[in-house]
Amino acid sequence: MTKLLLVTGKGGVGKSTTSASLAHYYAEQGLKTILISSDPAHSTDDTVGVKISSTPQEIATNLWAMNIDAAKAISGRVTRVKEAFASMFSNLFPNMDTDVVSMSALPGLDEWGACEILGELMRDEEYDLIVFDTAPTGHTLKALTAPDTIKEMLLKIRRMKKKISGKLLKGIVFKGSDTDELEELLASFCDEIDLLKSFLEDTERTKIMLVSIPTEAGFMEFYRTINFLKSIGLPANTLIINHIVPDLKQHFDIRGENPAVAMVWSEHQNQQPWINNYQKVCKEHDVSAIGVTRLPYEPKGLGDSGHLKDFADLIMGTDKMTLPGE
Repeated sequence: MTKLLLVTGKGGVGKSTTSASLAHYYAEQGLKTILISSDPAHSTDDTVGVKISSTPQEIATNLWAMNIDAAKAISGRVTRVKEAFASMFSNLFPNMDTDVVSMSALPGLDEWGACEILGELMRDEEYDLIVFDTAPTGHTLKALTAPDTIKEMLLKIRRMKKKISGKLLKGIVFKGSDTDELEELLASFCDEIDLLKSFLEDTERTKIMLVSIPTEAGFMEFYRTINFLKSIGLPANTLIINHIVPDLKQHFDIRGENPAVAMVWSEHQNQQPWINNYQKVCKEHDVSAIGVTRLPYEPKGLGDSGHLKDFADLIMGTDKMTLPGE
């Protein structure tokens, strides 16, 4: 049974580093692992030191990787949705901007491509573990609310068709075959995302991990995300608090003489209230919080010569990081 670690957070907090280090760690433990990213910045390429394509490629023993171009993955069906919108309403609104209508009616349309690919990987069970480095918070996750929006739109279309009686009038207002195609496309999208959501709700298969940093902006994004996940019935399991400045204790005593030490001490002090806030919210939501000390170098690169292993050791050095179902 394929298991999933879904890693999400705002940009610049170490989300890709966390994803890559965990994928590398579990691959070294013997699990056939795939690291996938839907982040348009392609940070994963830089993190692992390998140019990653849009198809799975083996980058180390037991480790595969791929970048998802969400918009490209689903471009054909998005075009069909837009064309169906245009054709269906062309008799009533010949100059209608169908891009605006379809995108406003179906937010997150392009992100459905990532959802579709992830759902296929979970269903096919080719890998033991999927580590999914999502696009910055709000993109992929918000696409999961699409089924509710789709169902509402389908209901409205069907009500409109029902209210317009008579074949002649209905033929003037709607083009029947295009209406049917639109309904079929939307229902198909809905089914696929519902399937993915069922995988995400299964705590035996999925663990949702949030990555953040101890700043006001980092905490506020984390707070919004954890409450959003709760609102759609998806519990977060683990929080990685990255970039923590350690308590250097006696070294801070010389801060009055050394401006560099004073700057580090000031940042350490500024982080403490936000770390406390994270701990409080995690306790309320039954989320395991793992603090990761800031490293004096950029953790990237695979194998013994790379530093991703060092980063993974900081996470795995606690007893809080486990796979789903453990």
